[in-house]
Amino acid sequence: MTPPRTRTRARIGVGSTVAAGALVLLGCAAAPAPADSPEDADIVVTAGDMYYEPERLEVEAGRALQLHLRNDGAIVHDLVFDDGWESGTVRPGEAINVTLDPRTASSVAWCSVPGHRDAGMELEVVVVDAEPTG
Repeated sequence: MTPPRTRTRARIGVGSTVAAGALVLLGCAAAPAPADSPEDADIVVTAGDMYYEPERLEVEAGRALQLHLRNDGAIVHDLVFDDGWESGTVRPGEAINVTLDPRTASSVAWCSVPGHRDAGMELEVVVVDAEPTG
C-alpha cells in the first residue's frame, strides 16, 4: 500500500537558486525544448498518477522561468492552466521543457485527461510580491 502523500510547496525568490520541485504559471508562450535537459530548467514538476509534485507553488510576480515537466506515472498527463496555456501531452517516462511567461495573478493548473482533475490532480500557483534585494 502506498503511504499517504504530504502536501508540498515551493517558493521561488529573486536571485535565489531554484530547487527542483517549484513552478511558475505563466502566459501562453510555450516552446518545447529538449526533454532530456532538466539541468537547463529553473524548476522541475513531476506528474505522477493523480498528483503533481509539488502541489502548491509560491512564485514571484513578473518572473519568467524554464519549466521541466516530467511524467513519472504509468499513464499520460498534461498541465493546463486556467488562462488557457497547455503543456501538451507527456507520455510515461517522458519530459518536456517549456518557457513560461511571467504571471501576475494566482491561478490553478490541472491535468486535462478525463477524470484526473476530479481525482485531485491540480497544481495551485500563488503569485507573491518580489522580496526586496540588497
